[in-house]
Amino acid sequence: MQYILNAIRRNGMLLIFVFLELIALFLVFKKNIYHETILASASTSFTGYVDDKIAKVTNFVNLPQTNSELLDENAFLREQLLHLGIKDAKIKKFVKTDSLGYHQTYSFIPAEIINNSIIKTQNLLTIDKGTNHGVEKGDGIITNNGVIGIITYADKNYSRAISLLNKDININARIKGNQYFGTIRWDGKDPRYVQLYEIPKYIPVKRGDIIETDGKSPVFPEGLIIGQVVSKGVDEVSGELKIQVRLKQDFANLSQGYVVTNLNKVEVQRVEKSDTITNTKNVQ
Repeated sequence: MQYILNAIRRNGMLLIFVFLELIALFLVFKKNIYHETILASASTSFTGYVDDKIAKVTNFVNLPQTNSELLDENAFLREQLLHLGIKDAKIKKFVKTDSLGYHQTYSFIPAEIINNSIIKTQNLLTIDKGTNHGVEKGDGIITNNGVIGIITYADKNYSRAISLLNKDININARIKGNQYFGTIRWDGKDPRYVQLYEIPKYIPVKRGDIIETDGKSPVFPEGLIIGQVVSKGVDEVSGELKIQVRLKQDFANLSQGYVVTNLNKVEVQRVEKSDTITNTKNVQ
């Protein structure tokens, strides 16, 4: 202990200088948007690189299970192609699909989830694709089992996303069959469940009902499965139903997914931002 105290006495001025330098750098990056952007970019690139290396080792260990999942998905896609009358299944990349109900066109970018958390109340994801691959802020992320998040920051080769298991995210969803829609939110408790709100209490809802995206948002196509109803109750504040939904996707076992880009997103957002009340004169 005496040795440590002597070292501090000998280098006291140096330690004070380093401490003040750290405070100065913190203030510069915190108060200056340009420096803050540089720091965010550098931080995302570095952590993305490290997470990428760790994920490669993990994915190698899980390779047999991953291959099995890919085979199942390929079999499903081939069946869909046959139903559509398309005989040539040798497609090397995902093609555009049209959500006929809302006239939205989407493209899908395969990605690996290289970092993921489920134990916090504000969980995030990192993927190995960025702006160089066509990923943009506001794009959705899905897996074979449904919705998992929305991109919040895209760098050149890596992107950060807010997870569905985050108390700050709201996703439009509906009950398959009766088409009544509400909002999916997570209460921050069990990572296996989310809650569906804003459904009137007179709506018939039963255990096992499928909850899916409703297509009214420019982020996700309609009909993507989120989970199944396990129970319901009445929200004490709103008087509407609070529905417990078991997620189809196991968030503790995320490895691969797809970034969903709505090719009409910019136009939709521009139209929605133009909501103004204009005065018009009657023409006699």
